[in-house]
Amino acid sequence: MTRMNSFIPQTEVVKKRLMFLFLMATVTIFVAFTPNYSKPSIKKIVIDAGHGGSDPGNLGTGRYKITEKDVTLDVAKQLGTYINDQFPEIEIVYTRKDDSYPTLNKRVEIANNSNADLFISVHCDAFTKPTAKGSSSFVMGMHKTEESLRVAMKENASIYREENYQQNYSFDPGDPDTYIALTLRQNAYLDNSLLLSQKIQDQFRTRVGRVDRGVRQAGYFVICYTTMPSVLVELGFLTNEEEEDFLNSKDGRSYMASALFRAFKEYKTEIEGESSGEETIVQHPTPVEKPKEEQKPKDIVHVDSKWTEKIKYRDVSGVHYQVQIVTSSARLTIKPENFNGLVKVDEYIRDGIYKYAAGKTTDFEEARDMQRILRENGFPGAFVIAFRDKERIVIAEALKGNSK
Repeated sequence: MTRMNSFIPQTEVVKKRLMFLFLMATVTIFVAFTPNYSKPSIKKIVIDAGHGGSDPGNLGTGRYKITEKDVTLDVAKQLGTYINDQFPEIEIVYTRKDDSYPTLNKRVEIANNSNADLFISVHCDAFTKPTAKGSSSFVMGMHKTEESLRVAMKENASIYREENYQQNYSFDPGDPDTYIALTLRQNAYLDNSLLLSQKIQDQFRTRVGRVDRGVRQAGYFVICYTTMPSVLVELGFLTNEEEEDFLNSKDGRSYMASALFRAFKEYKTEIEGESSGEETIVQHPTPVEKPKEEQKPKDIVHVDSKWTEKIKYRDVSGVHYQVQIVTSSARLTIKPENFNGLVKVDEYIRDGIYKYAAGKTTDFEEARDMQRILRENGFPGAFVIAFRDKERIVIAEALKGNSK
């Protein structure tokens, strides 16, 4: 679409404006606004096949009749089948099951009205250079690069295909300034969204041999307005002949759906803190940054008698558990007023993002109890994480015991 060329910021003025808006957004502490995350288990997932109906998505090289809308629908339905086969207790909600076109507003409405625990949107990428290749995953966030802004504007341009879009949206996909408002909506679920998207990229790279374009933050409409952890996946470039051939093959689409499923299974295991009973790929642990002031705190006794007293921080080492409560693109000052009154909060850095955890215990059930308390008191996205000394490990590995 020729109109898209005008969307890409070309001047230093726009770039400086975006940087200013980004800095404004990063100081936000992430507070959730729905009761959806009070449940420790994943019971419902919305799977969104991008485009459809009158919107074919990108057409690829023109060598195939199949377009983006066909690839995304097949992969989305296969993913849902894989999940239901192993986890029949999980309800799968599709934004479309056929060659129809739900508006972007409708897709968001389906997800939010279903009170889902997770939203996965499946797409294929395109670029003017036929050599561009690779798979990527996007979560909501300010556009740190012009590439992220380009991709978000490309997908959001589907709005222009809808009738009366001016009346239906207060959102202009061609205006970079509008993305700041969207950035603040998904902050409550950023950490879980990042967790799943990184697992997706790991699976694409290690199991399917795809070029890894990484996890990025961008302002896709469908992951801005969904009130749950949300990831938008670009399976590959249909404008690249090699990747187009792969995604047009039955095996290629099955491999990608299977990779998405394995990533989800790992995510579910880590979020719920339970073993899936099958092979779990252990994440490469990231060293935890030392705090500015080295401390060896014992159990914290709070000065008040509120819920914070129940969040125990024990002087332990080896395999132990904490509860992650906040994620931020910028470093936060650790003080009670920034964390709903919590006195002791640990900071560590993973994937270039500052992460903050409360409590510390070797008892997994005690950690789950603290998770519940934190979710009820201002941290609805809280989840249990595990460490071996200062190395982050997956819950399933921690539950096997400190054997290493």
